Amino acid sequence: MVITSVFLCTTFTAFWGMNPYSVRMTPKGNCTECCPIEEKEDIGFYLYTRSNTMTPQRLWVDNATSLYESNLKMYHPTVIYVHGFTEQANAKGATTVKNAYLMRGSYNVIVVDWSPLCAFPWYAHAVVNTHAVGLYLAKFVRFIVRHGVPIKSIHLIGFSLGAEIVGFTGKDTTFGKLPRITGLDPAFPLYMFSGKQGHLASTDAEFVDVIHTDGGVFGFPIALGDADFFPNGGFPAQPGCRINSLLQKNQIKRIVSCSHDRAWQYYAESILNEKGFPAVRCANYETFLAGVCNQHSDPRTNRSEIQYMGFAANPRLKGKFFLATNSREPFATNYRKL
Repeated sequence: MVITSVFLCTTFTAFWGMNPYSVRMTPKGNCTECCPIEEKEDIGFYLYTRSNTMTPQRLWVDNATSLYESNLKMYHPTVIYVHGFTEQANAKGATTVKNAYLMRGSYNVIVVDWSPLCAFPWYAHAVVNTHAVGLYLAKFVRFIVRHGVPIKSIHLIGFSLGAEIVGFTGKDTTFGKLPRITGLDPAFPLYMFSGKQGHLASTDAEFVDVIHTDGGVFGFPIALGDADFFPNGGFPAQPGCRINSLLQKNQIKRIVSCSHDRAWQYYAESILNEKGFPAVRCANYETFLAGVCNQHSDPRTNRSEIQYMGFAANPRLKGKFFLATNSREPFATNYRKL
């Protein structure tokens, strides 16, 4: 009986191609049939820096020793990345974003692993668990700020369900306002009617930028932040994600997630090519295609300014922005890698 219970409450790692994902026989959560949540074990914070690019150091909430004995530098910018449904801290999305930041410069990159709480096939339970993870992440942010990390240097980034988590973190941060949250195709199913308090919103940080790539399927089809970017209209199929394209590249396994994954792929590319994705403010995609969108300008100088999707998004330029991308890497039409 004990063996059966342990088996049912164990998180297993499986692979889709070379990408690891989490599987459970029984979900974790607060339901009657669920295995109980153990925050300290189920939600991990893994630090990468240029001194440890491959092997992370685990940080623990309210454990100052783990912080001071790590490679974290208080004077470096701190990026916190939260993965999506079924993913793990070493999934391709988190790894690609982490590697890009460490190639760009000296950053503290912290990947949040909440894989036991978002394992396949328990999506509805994972949605409920995003509230608990967001609150625990807010506790972690408060902990590192209390020990010397300037809140103004913290940037939260989340993909899919992770984007909803960082939104809840912003809502639960009561000791100051987070300077920036980036949502990478925030999860849409079971969030669509939840209102601003139930999903990522512009009020969750001083600046909230969102990249939409799978609108109406896995991602939100409507604007949520201060600056919302809709590459190729923001809906599937993104260029290179149609069935015939994936068949030609022998990537038919990616048909389900291809457009959704483009959000973190575009963002990761923008880290090393910050002006690669110039965008235009428009009312809708049809207006953008017609080429009659308004240019945006700095009200102080009346000079035209360009808004860029991703790393270099300008907090002063708000609204809905549209752009086109290439169908394969480099996705940026303005390719000037650092």
